[in-house]
Amino acid sequence: MSLNKTNIIYRKVSAENLQDLLQYLQELSPDSQKRFGPHSFDLATLFDIYEKGKDHAGYIAIDQDTERIIAYAILKKGFLEHDSNRLKSYGIIPNHNTDCTYAPSVADVYQGLGIGTALFKYILADLQKTTYSRIILWGGVQADNERAVRYYQHIGFIILGEFQYNGKNYDMIYTMR
Repeated sequence: MSLNKTNIIYRKVSAENLQDLLQYLQELSPDSQKRFGPHSFDLATLFDIYEKGKDHAGYIAIDQDTERIIAYAILKKGFLEHDSNRLKSYGIIPNHNTDCTYAPSVADVYQGLGIGTALFKYILADLQKTTYSRIILWGGVQADNERAVRYYQHIGFIILGEFQYNGKNYDMIYTMR
């Protein structure tokens, strides 16, 4: 696929994006939907996260030529409580004030074109205004998803260790400061 990267805009999710975000999520391939699972793919959930809640921030990449969302990432303040013991076993002391949890996705036909990396850079710039110093990969990454593991390593995440959940997974972390 040919893509004019100058026609991609990056911004935070807002109320007017929720229906488009739902469409984006529903159009992911079954494999991508299976691998991206921080929340349900329905409008009520998106509304709860972005209109009612204050613990999450969403980021999107929009192709201005098609006016469609082509990538999405969600950040949660702090860490997932059920990951706490695992993180501690790696020598990480989880902290809700300095840690955030990250889950990205890129539309299937746009994967491998640098959109995820550009969106992550946009997110990092936004996070510079916060107290966050570490980004924990939400739920880790499935070890057999070698392309994703390479991507996370490419943008600076390191593997902390592995755990079993429906197969082997890696916990990964990015240190900002």
